[in-house]
Amino acid sequence: MIIVDTVITMTAHDVSTRARSAPAPAHPPAPPVRLSACVMAHPARRAAAERLAVALAGLDAAVATDPEPGRPGGTLRTSRLAWSRVAPDATHHLVVQDDSVLAPDFVRHALAGARALPGHALGLFTEWGSFTSYALRIAALVGTDWVEVVDGYMPAQALILPADVAREFDRYAARATTGEEPDDEMLLGFLRAVGVPMVVSVSNLVQHGDEVSIAGNGWHGLRKAACWRAGPGPGGTVLDRIAVVPFFSWFTGKAICRFRDRPDSDDWREVPAVDLLRAHGLSDDDVRRLIPDGGPSYAGDAVPAHLTQALVTAAVAVGLLAGECGAPADGASTGPVPAAALATLAPGGLRNFVDGSALPTVSEQLAPVVDAAVRLGLETARRTARVGGDLPAVRHPSPQQPC
Repeated sequence: MIIVDTVITMTAHDVSTRARSAPAPAHPPAPPVRLSACVMAHPARRAAAERLAVALAGLDAAVATDPEPGRPGGTLRTSRLAWSRVAPDATHHLVVQDDSVLAPDFVRHALAGARALPGHALGLFTEWGSFTSYALRIAALVGTDWVEVVDGYMPAQALILPADVAREFDRYAARATTGEEPDDEMLLGFLRAVGVPMVVSVSNLVQHGDEVSIAGNGWHGLRKAACWRAGPGPGGTVLDRIAVVPFFSWFTGKAICRFRDRPDSDDWREVPAVDLLRAHGLSDDDVRRLIPDGGPSYAGDAVPAHLTQALVTAAVAVGLLAGECGAPADGASTGPVPAAALATLAPGGLRNFVDGSALPTVSEQLAPVVDAAVRLGLETARRTARVGGDLPAVRHPSPQQPC
């Protein structure tokens, strides 16, 4: 276990509409962070899990394997064991899954996150096609370190919890579960029940490995990081209270905007993403003009035009909402973090529509199109206000500082 003394100089705060984030006031010295760790694994991946434990240098990481492999509910069963392995004097506990690839200096960055947001659940990965990945891209353009989780599960590829919260998870799961729920969904319900804010680092500190899914998630396609190794370790700024998120569905191939009336609500509704564009005066023709004649292709086959149109529509919506949230008009081209986050938008969305071997080629062709689409959204949001439509403002007002 590593013990680190720290002074917190920046905490989670509001990122006001039309304004970049600013440092929060300095706080008194905080207690030291003491991080313990465990790698959760299927027995077939025990060797990989032990290598990961060694890579978590200085944390004396344990390994927890499924005691009943082959029976339903293995991820939750193993997760409960892993979250129970909290060191007695730890302030925080990290659980990493066996098919993870750690960023350089992972432990240092993980400790920085726990210091910056000691009371949060800190996800260090979200996959490139998730609902949260689109909120992450908005946060990358705005310039925050973390983004609120908006999926119906807590991304758990690598997750840090306060130690007392981690210790309680097994007891909660024993009362609340039938034993077959996915662990990430159970974690989300638990963290909501105990009132712990859930965030993901904008610059992901973990990459998903290429191993075949043991948990039966192979039909999801490739699930790479939304923003891999893009910048320095996380500070303490958070984009939260999110009310509207655009999304290109890797399952249906449609571009939508999901929205909710309250920041604590799970009642997400949806409208076509083109509704947001039209509220800013943009048309389908404006989107089509961004796409080169013939669109992206591979091995002689063109990506269906309706998929390309929907993907680019979602990219424009990302730019619009980031612009509404305070991102600068040139945010799409400034810095490695926005660039890395936008580079995964196309492959994350198309991974089940394009053959895996062709995905890099198609993504390379679409990269400048996505950048241009996001830039169009940013510039349009700067020039025009939304008119009409059913969507609320991009963020819910803060009780302390309304947007």
